[in-house]
Amino acid sequence: MKLSIIIPARNEQWLDKTVEDIKLHAEGYIEILTEEDTGLGQRELTNKLARQATGDYIMKCDAHCSFSQGFDMKILAEMDDHTILAPLLLPLNVETWTINGTKQMLQFVFDKDFVMQHADGDEGETQCLQGSCWVISRENYFKWNVCDETLGSWGGQAVELGITAWLNGGRCKTTRSAYYGHLFRHTTEEFPYDRGEDPGKFASDELKRRYENDPRVQALRDKFTLK
Repeated sequence: MKLSIIIPARNEQWLDKTVEDIKLHAEGYIEILTEEDTGLGQRELTNKLARQATGDYIMKCDAHCSFSQGFDMKILAEMDDHTILAPLLLPLNVETWTINGTKQMLQFVFDKDFVMQHADGDEGETQCLQGSCWVISRENYFKWNVCDETLGSWGGQAVELGITAWLNGGRCKTTRSAYYGHLFRHTTEEFPYDRGEDPGKFASDELKRRYENDPRVQALRDKFTLK
């Protein structure tokens, strides 16, 4: 079984380190596809890389991540054709390239404004995913249109993944069998590029417009609540 790892990047100083980390810690048959964004936007570039992928499964990850040993094989062992799966999420200190294991993030939900929030809970099914690393079958990537370019170039993917999976008869799931560290940027100044005014608002507003009154999404909200 082959895993295609796609890494869209934009002015990302940690891209090479991320690629090196993946090669060091992967134990199975993988390919890595990455490209610098020169104007396409994250969703369109992600889709471009996905069309080049030849693996049975596709992993999308950010260009500032570190992974546990054998992460690829452990994730693939839990994959099926109706799941979008993410490993345990931990903070990454990119300066020392070390992972802080004290803050473990497994459960994700979205609020009334269709913005992702972290929630308490163990591994298993989750309403949505963080968006920085997730795995899906290549077939479902395209069939479910998991990177809908009509939602704009950036933002809202966490909620998009959840709604897309569940409304297509699938599910989102996290696991402790593998983990990854991810660089968290909290202020506009920390990003190496201009994301524009109020980044992600278009995607969140559009998701809300489409699904706020959808009874299927209301049922999903009832299944997973903020704790």
